[in-house]
Amino acid sequence: MTDSRIHELATMFGKDLRHEPARPFNSSIPLCDSTIPCQLSHTPLAAEPTADSLGSVLIFARDRYYQSPARVLRFLWGVSTSIPLQFEILRLMRFPAYADFLRTDPRFRFKFLIRDYLVRGLSTAQRTACFLHHYKRLHTSMSADLLHRTLYQKVTLLEVQRDDIHLGINLCFSRPFEKEGELSLNLHVDGAEVFILSFTIVPGWVVQSGAEEVLLISRLQGTNGFYPQIRAATKAMHNVGPAALLLATLHGFAKAFGIGSMAGVSAVRQSSYTEGLSPFYKSAYDDFFAEIGVPKDPSGFFLSSIPPEDRPMSSIKQGHKIRTREKRQFKHQVAEDVNILLRQELNVISQSETGKLPVING
Repeated sequence: MTDSRIHELATMFGKDLRHEPARPFNSSIPLCDSTIPCQLSHTPLAAEPTADSLGSVLIFARDRYYQSPARVLRFLWGVSTSIPLQFEILRLMRFPAYADFLRTDPRFRFKFLIRDYLVRGLSTAQRTACFLHHYKRLHTSMSADLLHRTLYQKVTLLEVQRDDIHLGINLCFSRPFEKEGELSLNLHVDGAEVFILSFTIVPGWVVQSGAEEVLLISRLQGTNGFYPQIRAATKAMHNVGPAALLLATLHGFAKAFGIGSMAGVSAVRQSSYTEGLSPFYKSAYDDFFAEIGVPKDPSGFFLSSIPPEDRPMSSIKQGHKIRTREKRQFKHQVAEDVNILLRQELNVISQSETGKLPVING
């Protein structure tokens, strides 16, 4: 994303869309920490679904959003039409990290029934498949330590001190806008959270991709009020903008997990899209993906390999080629550093080493 477009977005809207106040940067979680044990519970395996399932559903009634009769009926219909999948999800929730999660938020296992979960227009079957695939994949590929830290804390993937700027990228569970993606890469500059990329590991067929699985990018936007920090960080990072920097980090994540494809949501399919703010969404999503050469599929997703294929150097204007090479080399190095960190220091196991995703038996 160019500086001019960042400035345009920063001045177009008076406040950040749907974003929580910036949180202090937490660099207390080292890259490889063997001195601070994760507090994993030893919850016994749950029995098959019981009245507890109904109790979890009724918790939604406490939320004012679900006090609308139409919304309640739509939610209950979604539950009733996905009962077999509910059993599979409950079996998945037996694993310690997820069982702990479920105790703090009993609605977690039903979140895929929320309207516009991940993106607009997905069916209940598609949303359920995404939820199941993502959390099976995390359990299969992440060490227990990494999974717990990702869900409950944050994992520092990149930390740089350059030109008096402290820059960090963290991987964590998406909060508070978890319907827009299950995991987030958060860019911090001098303690302020300035840009977010949210994504989910989903089956390829959901986004009409021929790949077995893809990384679905469903949120890609910044926090208003931090243009000076973004501009300074872009300059310090070889003129690589925040969206492109987070995409390079996602490439490292994909490489560690053995995932070769991605899908970017289009503006009108972004789960919080509104007509009144359509210029913002178009610039943040459609224009960005077009800028990096990712084609839009008729399904409404931008589909490509990850990373997207670079434009030939012959198409780059004279005088820009050296800078372009430097930016590409820098992004490649970021991706490789993240890949090495996840694979070696945090014990991610790629799917090629584990085989197919496991069937979760009762």
